[in-house]
Amino acid sequence: MPKINLLHNSSSFAETDVQSTTIGALKNELDLHGCTINVNRTVVTDDFQLEDGQNVAAVSSNKTGGE
Repeated sequence: MPKINLLHNSSSFAETDVQSTTIGALKNELDLHGCTINVNRTVVTDDFQLEDGQNVAAVSSNKTGGE
């Protein structure tokens, strides 16, 4: 059960305990479908393995400038 630093709908990272061990599972757990996921500033795929202390940013894919 990783403890990650999550940035989603916020301006700062929040320490978050999750059950998921992969990005795909995290998308299901936190309903992050339609988001691009970055881990430590790198875009990752659904099979990427989560580990304690990683900075995970979920960015909505349907955003446009100024919104």
